[in-house]
Amino acid sequence: MAVVIPTYNPPISFYELIEMVGSFSFVDRLIVVDDGSKEKVNISNEKCILLRHGKNKGKGAALKTAFDYLKNEKCDKVVLLDSDLKVDKKSVEKFLKNVFLNGNKIVIGYPINVKKRGFGVVKAFAKFVVKFYTGRTVEYSLSGQRIIPFSAIDEIKYIPKRYGVEVSTLIDFLKKGYEMVEVPFDFTHDEKGKSVRDLLHKLHQLKDIFIVFISKWWRL
Repeated sequence: MAVVIPTYNPPISFYELIEMVGSFSFVDRLIVVDDGSKEKVNISNEKCILLRHGKNKGKGAALKTAFDYLKNEKCDKVVLLDSDLKVDKKSVEKFLKNVFLNGNKIVIGYPINVKKRGFGVVKAFAKFVVKFYTGRTVEYSLSGQRIIPFSAIDEIKYIPKRYGVEVSTLIDFLKKGYEMVEVPFDFTHDEKGKSVRDLLHKLHQLKDIFIVFISKWWRL
């Protein structure tokens, strides 16, 4: 099993996450992609392979870099985690062990006990886009905490560079017939609220998901 964590200007908790994930015996490799952070990420964990972008290209581009690297490796499952996760060891271990419980399914981890801070527009639109193209209702289509069979990576038709990556790849997996399950995962991260900065972030998300909505029309 390989764990992939793309990051850009990570918080202090990122390094705690790396040590935590790397401590599990069932994790074979830990792939970190530094997506052009202002201060270079440096990691000493022996399981970690650090890949770098010279400049910030976006989460989708970072995932593509990791996937391209893993195509030359042997692994059956790939776990994706956000770099700003705040989680205890017991909870992350429980999520990672879904690798052994859900066969060849796509697993999406969703947060529990999270207070709603925004308006929910981006989440609702992402949910609509996934259902429009697949007929499936996925409540947490924006969650970056995922477990993917390695075989599914070859089914990805196109990886958007930025915020549309979760929606776009999920559509590809479901269209190719992969089953999907959403499981509770007790984590938190920097939730976006209603400040001007947070609203601008959500507008960027909305724009990128809209681009996925339009582009899938002629890519599928």
